[in-house]
Amino acid sequence: MQTKKILVVALSLALVALALPTTNINKAHAFTSGNNSFSISNVTTNFASPNGQGSGTVAQSASTVTVTVTIQASNFNNPAYQRNVTVGFKGDWMSQYQNASVMTLTMNQIGSTTISVALPSVNALSPNHSWNIEVWDSPLNTNVAACQGNDSSEQYRGSGSANACFSLSSGSVSILTSDQYAAAESRNIANTLIGSINLAGVTNSAAQAQLAQASAELSLGDQSWRGGDFSSAKTHYQNSQNDANSALATAYNLNGGSQNASIVQAIMQGTGYVLIGIGILLGGFGAFMYFRRRPKV
Repeated sequence: MQTKKILVVALSLALVALALPTTNINKAHAFTSGNNSFSISNVTTNFASPNGQGSGTVAQSASTVTVTVTIQASNFNNPAYQRNVTVGFKGDWMSQYQNASVMTLTMNQIGSTTISVALPSVNALSPNHSWNIEVWDSPLNTNVAACQGNDSSEQYRGSGSANACFSLSSGSVSILTSDQYAAAESRNIANTLIGSINLAGVTNSAAQAQLAQASAELSLGDQSWRGGDFSSAKTHYQNSQNDANSALATAYNLNGGSQNASIVQAIMQGTGYVLIGIGILLGGFGAFMYFRRRPKV
C-alpha cells in the first residue's frame, strides 16, 4: 500500500514537471490592439469617376506618396523586453516591401514612422492597384513568420512564434496621368461647392446664373472624361470650380444675413479639404466690406 502511494506521488510530480515548460512561456502581445493607425498623403479620396473607372482613392503618375504609421507597444513587462518594430509598405507594382527605419519601443511606448513610396509612371488611367502595410516585431536580420490577420493575436516570446507580425491595413489606389489627376481634384472641389450652395439655397438671380454655369461646366467635364479627352475635362472642371466660387462670392455679397449663415453651415458639412479655401474666401470678403464701410477719420 505504501509503495502505491509513493508511485502516485512520483507520477504526479512528473506530470507537473512536464507541464511547467508550457505554462511558464511568457505571452507577449507585442502591439496594443486597436491603437495602431496609418495615413497616406498626396492622394485624392472619394473621387467619383464619370465612367466608373478610377473611382475612390487616386494618385498622380510618377508622384511620391507618404505613408505615416503610428504604433503603440503593449503593456507586457514580465519579463521586460524591447520591441524592434519595422513597418513595411508594398504595392502590387513593387517587387518587395519598402521598409521604414526600425523603431525601438518599450512597454506602452508610442512610435511613429514614415515611408516615401514612389508611384509608377503611367500614360493612361491605371485603376485598382492593391497595397498592403505590415508591421513586424523581431530582432534585426531575423526571419519573420507569416503575419497574423490583425494586431490582436498573442505572441510567445522564446518560442517558435517569438517574432510578431500583423497586417495593419490594405487597400487600392488608381494611378492617373497629370491631366486626369488635376481633373479629379477640380471635380471633387466643384461638386462639393455646387452641392453645398444648392443645399443652402441661393435667392439672387446673379448667383443662380453663376451656379447654373458651374453645373453646366461640370456636365461638360463629365462628357469629356467619358470620351477620353482628359485635357478638356480638366479645363471644364476648373471652370466649374471657378464659377461655383463666383456664385458663392455673389451670394455672400448680395444676400447677407441668414442666407450667408445657411451657406456657411451647408459648406461646413461638406468635404474637409474644401473648407480652408472657402474660409479664406469668406474672410477676405468680410474684411473688404468692413474697410469699405468703416467711417473715415
